Amino acid sequence: MSHTPPSLELSQPPLLAKELLRAAVARRPSRPGEVPRLEVRVKGFTPDASQLARYREVCGFPEEDYLPLPFPQVLATSLHLTLLNHPAFPYRLLGMVHVRNRIQQQRRLHAGARLSVHAWVEGQREARQGRELDLHTVVESDGAQVWSAVTTMLRRLPGMGERPREAGRPPSSDEAQVFADSRPASWSVPENAGRRYARASGDYNPIHLYGITARPFGFPRAIVHGMWTVGRCVAEMGEAAEAPALTLSSEFRRPLLLPSRVIFQTAPQPEGIVAYRVMAEDGQPHLLGRLSPGAALTAR
Repeated sequence: MSHTPPSLELSQPPLLAKELLRAAVARRPSRPGEVPRLEVRVKGFTPDASQLARYREVCGFPEEDYLPLPFPQVLATSLHLTLLNHPAFPYRLLGMVHVRNRIQQQRRLHAGARLSVHAWVEGQREARQGRELDLHTVVESDGAQVWSAVTTMLRRLPGMGERPREAGRPPSSDEAQVFADSRPASWSVPENAGRRYARASGDYNPIHLYGITARPFGFPRAIVHGMWTVGRCVAEMGEAAEAPALTLSSEFRRPLLLPSRVIFQTAPQPEGIVAYRVMAEDGQPHLLGRLSPGAALTAR
């Protein structure tokens, strides 16, 4: 029986590299288990300016006084790993797949703001390829909630679904219609993109670094971080992503192997919504998302 409490209070976000090392040596049962409520909090810290500068550079954000919309996700990732490494969590962290992300921002965060972050996980649900679970994050500044996210992870189970490198499905006819009049932009994603984003985010998961470190996990080459792709898309959307209140929804369809050439598209929708996607040159989608004005408060 674990003596680690289900609710942790930390003075600083833990080192993400340390959490990945813990994950690499962890032992978890292969059978599904219950996911209890596990929580972690960090109160009163300021984002590291050099980390923020690296993040802006690798994703393409300009220098300004505010945090990019997806950046608090970087701050929360080590807290997520702390939860997934908890002795009471039933699965191994390595091998879990980030499948969806939803961010809600109530107002823009100043780059020098003091932040408090609360993250928790509780429960799971059956999915086509195994079990899905949601990591919830709330960021506060000056005592008010200003940013929140739901990070959906998939734990594949034996005999269910596809191998990671085979995942993905062709775009639907409705999706094709949304982007029918969109002007595509071609991106070249270099071989070192995963290592550059790792230096900015602290996420040195071996699947993102080199082909030789990604192959044991079923990938023929390294894959870029899904949140790098999201950040790059948001940076490209410019002023649309600089409104005070926003909701950003992203669905990860297929891993983006490195190096790659991909197509980025945006399409304006009613009520100020912008649909966006990243596709491979063969038309297979990597990422599909929506940027919407406004954000509702999330229950804690």
